[in-house]
Amino acid sequence: MPTKKNNPEIISIGAEATLEKKKLFGKDTIVKTRVPKGYRHPSLDLILRRERTAREARMLHTVKKFGVTAPQVYGVDAQRSTIYMEYVDAPRLKHVLLDVKKKMNEKMQLCRALGKTIATLHGQHIIHGDLTTSNVLVRAPKEENGKKAVKKFRELVMIDFGLSTHSNKLEDAAVDLVNLKKTFSATHSQLEKGWEEVKKGYLEEG
Repeated sequence: MPTKKNNPEIISIGAEATLEKKKLFGKDTIVKTRVPKGYRHPSLDLILRRERTAREARMLHTVKKFGVTAPQVYGVDAQRSTIYMEYVDAPRLKHVLLDVKKKMNEKMQLCRALGKTIATLHGQHIIHGDLTTSNVLVRAPKEENGKKAVKKFRELVMIDFGLSTHSNKLEDAAVDLVNLKKTFSATHSQLEKGWEEVKKGYLEEG
């Protein structure tokens, strides 16, 4: 009988996929599996889930080439529409920005960094497709060789590229930003200058 330690930990159950945390490959691993949709024809549903799984895995790899941090992909099971990827032990940007204990200066820095990251993606014709502060993690600087990291600023880790696409159309990049602005304004209305910092970062990097 498996022990509780070996059982997977459910991270989230969403409309598109389930996320589980397991100990695999000797590391804490996120197992993301796209769930079947009953309203779609089974054959079409299978094709869509496999395509989106493969696309997300490729995109997670691709964005790193341009300096955007994302979880490392360990493996893909196309038959099960499953991605095995690095578990990033970090809070979502949404929760950091909502944390009343966090200094406003740090929040503004994170907003500007978000704008720069999005500009980098768009500059390489990568459209995220689901930009929200819930799809960004805020990771503390890593230790190197047992020493504390010199870099004090926290690192943004972009996640959930399941709806991402390649496009050189300005309209698609604009839609990406408009969708983010809508969710940002609704979720972070208390940050009066937050969106302005996102725009500044975007224009600085763009």
